[in-house]
Amino acid sequence: METMIGIHVAQLDAWRDYTAALTDFLDVPHPMPQGPFSAPETKPSGSDAAAGKPSGLFGEEIADHVLNQAVKARVLKDKAAALRTVLTAYQLQKLKDAERSLDPGPPHGFH
Repeated sequence: METMIGIHVAQLDAWRDYTAALTDFLDVPHPMPQGPFSAPETKPSGSDAAAGKPSGLFGEEIADHVLNQAVKARVLKDKAAALRTVLTAYQLQKLKDAERSLDPGPPHGFH
């Protein structure tokens, strides 16, 4: 995509920052729990057990995941704004066209 859009040397840092932030935002390291924890998952383990802290509740773990994604989203928005300042209008249009070709569309697209 970098070549297709025609990223120049002076734009490379902003482009790489944006793509790294996008990759980090879209990376889902493990599936979120789908239901109540089983008994072994509710028992403290590892560093939590050593500290005497109980493991998090289901809702807390989901909230932690969402808060982590929010931080990644803010970084992505900041890097996208920085990229917009260095790309030409033509390059921005090519990027939008390329991204549109990656969008699976409804019901999973972001419209």
